[in-house]
Amino acid sequence: MKPPKLKLITDFSELKWLQESLYPWDDLHIACLGVFIPIGFESYLTIRHENSDPSLGSVSSLNFERLTLMLRDFTETPDECFVAIWNGFGWGFEEVYLELFNSFSRSKDFDKFFKLPHRDYYLLQCDILESLKIGEVFFGYLHFQKPNMLWPRDKSWFVSNEIDYDVTLVGGSEELIREIENYPYFVTERFNPAVPNWGIYRADWML
Repeated sequence: MKPPKLKLITDFSELKWLQESLYPWDDLHIACLGVFIPIGFESYLTIRHENSDPSLGSVSSLNFERLTLMLRDFTETPDECFVAIWNGFGWGFEEVYLELFNSFSRSKDFDKFFKLPHRDYYLLQCDILESLKIGEVFFGYLHFQKPNMLWPRDKSWFVSNEIDYDVTLVGGSEELIREIENYPYFVTERFNPAVPNWGIYRADWML
């Protein structure tokens, strides 16, 4: 597989809209999912990262490739998407994608992160399908890393994978949300980003 075509973004002047569209991380709002996904979209849902099928006694993981193909049909700018990857993962993003950092001095740590409360992110721009190639390469195999945030330039939808959650959050048009909801292999639930309910989505290791 060819390496992904990624552009590292260090000018965040266009992202004021995102910072202003998230609820503040404070005691009043921390239980609201609007802390992690912008408010203002027509509809919202969560998708479970694991789908248990009691009849088969099996568990399947979220097919993020399928979700990405759905999202691609609901933007006019699929070739201009933004991807945010949390800098706290242990797989060495800067080593895996060393060419992105050639213009920066290696004498000091990279510090051009996109910052939100309590989270620093590498910010990338790419075609939406290239986002499926981001992850750690281990013995020749890609271990895909779900984007912590993903959205197209036209802001027609937004995807959030908060590091402490076992669900993917999606905001977008009612048409998009309904299509995701109707896909039989996704376990989904509608939510209101202004209504406190974050605890039920915490990952098992956080409980």
